[in-house]
Amino acid sequence: MTARVPEPHSPDVRPSRFSHLVVRTADLKPMAAWYKAVLNAQPMFENEQVCFLTYDDEHHRIMLGEAPGAPAKDPAAVGVVHWAYAFETFDQLVGAYERLRDGGIAPKTCMNHGFTTSLYYADPDGNEVELAVDNFDDLRAMNAWFAKGGFDRNFVGVPFDPEEMVKCHREGTELGAFYAEHYE
Repeated sequence: MTARVPEPHSPDVRPSRFSHLVVRTADLKPMAAWYKAVLNAQPMFENEQVCFLTYDDEHHRIMLGEAPGAPAKDPAAVGVVHWAYAFETFDQLVGAYERLRDGGIAPKTCMNHGFTTSLYYADPDGNEVELAVDNFDDLRAMNAWFAKGGFDRNFVGVPFDPEEMVKCHREGTELGAFYAEHYE
């Protein structure tokens, strides 16, 4: 089966948006500081036990709750692998990368998935957080790319150096040229 993005169901039979994520942590302060930095988020409410963070007009996008003494998660266990946050433009993703890099937060993996450019970070508890941007302006163009079969052959993607991504962007290389060169 060739990958493609399907048309969404009618709004009356699906949620209107993803609202928030709740994460349990044994050490709230470093987790709250990390998410504030990575998401450029502000607290809606914060005390010694919880931190409700938002970065847009939603009341909270992530809630961190402290559970002192909670054991670290087993990275091999079943469950959530990562959660992702999307940027509207490649320029915004590059800007976020540079802001985080300059603040001492580096991605652990950078992948060009063909249809997205993604930077994967690990929070202080080891949870994986993806920052990404779509490589296409619309669904038609994305599905045209999927129809070529590259994703079917390699649905994981191709690793890339984020500094090379910044360099290409600063030199004015079109996003399409960047992922075409780094995919397959």
